[in-house]
Amino acid sequence: MRHGKMKTLHGLYKKLGRDLFLEVAKNYSDHVHNTIDATLDEMECRWFDREHTITEGDRMVADYNKGRLIGYDCDIVRPSPAMQMEVLA
Repeated sequence: MRHGKMKTLHGLYKKLGRDLFLEVAKNYSDHVHNTIDATLDEMECRWFDREHTITEGDRMVADYNKGRLIGYDCDIVRPSPAMQMEVLA
C-alpha cells in the first residue's frame, strides 16, 4: 500500500490516532510520555543517530513515507475513529 507523503510528526499522530501513535513511537524513542505534546517535543529534539543527522521524529516520518514504519502494519491496523469521521464528512 502506498502512503501519501507525511510532512510532520504531528500529522502522523493525527493519521494514526493517539494510542497507536504512542505505541509505535516507542520503537523510535525511549522518551515516550503519556501525552502527545510531551512525546512530540521529545522526539522532535532528540537525535535518532550518533552522527546527529536525523531526529527521532524525522526518522519516524521518513519510515512512514517509505511504508516501513516499525511496529505498524497498514494492512492490519485500521485508521483511527477520527480519520473515519473525516472521510465521512
